[in-house]
Amino acid sequence: MFFLFPCLASAQFENTDVGARQTGLNGAFTSLSDNSLAVFYNPAGLGQMKYREFSLFYSPAPYGLTDLSTAALTYAEPTKFGVFGAAFKTYGFDLYRENNFIVSYGNGFKNRIFYGLNLNLYNLHIQNYGSATSFGLDVGVMAYLAKFLQWGFFGKNITGSKIGDAEEKIVQVYRTGFTYQPLDNFRFIAEIEKDIKYPVSVRGGIEYNILDLLDLRAGVGSQPSTFAAGIGINYSLFTFDYALKNSEDLGFTHLGSITVNFGGIAGKKNSREQLRKAFD
Repeated sequence: MFFLFPCLASAQFENTDVGARQTGLNGAFTSLSDNSLAVFYNPAGLGQMKYREFSLFYSPAPYGLTDLSTAALTYAEPTKFGVFGAAFKTYGFDLYRENNFIVSYGNGFKNRIFYGLNLNLYNLHIQNYGSATSFGLDVGVMAYLAKFLQWGFFGKNITGSKIGDAEEKIVQVYRTGFTYQPLDNFRFIAEIEKDIKYPVSVRGGIEYNILDLLDLRAGVGSQPSTFAAGIGINYSLFTFDYALKNSEDLGFTHLGSITVNFGGIAGKKNSREQLRKAFD
């Protein structure tokens, strides 16, 4: 029989931030979701993508704790039938390991309304207790409301999937928010999140691009109280992101990620201009 440690059961596949850019925005990415990491934040955002992309994220010891080690790999492939994505995320250590495999699809309607879906395979392994596997669905929608405003919604584990003989429920989260973009190179994101087990969390972030080469960002959040800052360096096909985050409970942590977008600098610029151009 498969059992779960009580202290771990409440944290199964929790909705932690993935990606240094997203962490630098304090996780406020639901209504933006304009790269392959949209798989984790809002698969509808994949429908915005015009170029093939993959991203690698690794945080070996968040807050100095190797037990919280997290790594993720994402991939997005635009086609004439929509954008297909795939992702793998692993969390934990030798005694406790969560693996999440995701297949995604995103598409759009008239370049203003977007929708997406994730099919998740969850695998949980606890040493000396065995392994268990489950499946679940995520959904996302996004809409361009004006040349300076877009909205997004993400439902994680809408199927209410459970795992193991003990049928412990996998985390179920709902997020919604807006991105305000008065200039092509400046964005402000605000959103709310409701994990069905916890109080409502509010978060926000800003991102500013300088000469297509440098991104500066910062974010704040509540429940728990957090703040973050980050920087991105764009060079040819590559983007190198770094983030620093502080939690009132755990202190400071820093992390990085690498993204390869086959549109290069021009592709990144096109992504920033896409909202405005949809109404021109």
